[in-house]
Amino acid sequence: MISHPADRKKHKETPVKKIVVIIALAAAAVLLLSTVSYLIGTGFHEREDVALVNYSVSEDGTKLTFTVAVPTSMGYVRGFRDAGGGVKPHYLTFYSTFGGMNSSFGAKHEFELELEKDDTEPYFNRPNGGYALVLQKNAETGAWEWPK
Repeated sequence: MISHPADRKKHKETPVKKIVVIIALAAAAVLLLSTVSYLIGTGFHEREDVALVNYSVSEDGTKLTFTVAVPTSMGYVRGFRDAGGGVKPHYLTFYSTFGGMNSSFGAKHEFELELEKDDTEPYFNRPNGGYALVLQKNAETGAWEWPK
């Protein structure tokens, strides 16, 4: 059977079109995966610029409620981890929100820290793995104070 020349041309173009579609879909999948990874990954980024704005201690002295802020226009805080393992002193490491560096998704400004009777000081994480003292308990009065 003799085939028409137009039929042969359609046959030759079909594999090329399939390859182009496959490459385009693969590129879109890589772009989508990269974007999703970035948006989720930013939520595991440690914030080293968190500042203590205000605080209060429960009447029974078992909870420290503190308000924090980020001094830059970029980023928010979603949570913290006590690197001290919940024992004194408390070394608090803060984390960015999910959804990008300037996303407010899950952003919080107020946090609670469980305290023991003999707790004396919480520290906030700083660049290069260091920590800075943000509050201290006065040994004489038992009141929490800003460091001097």
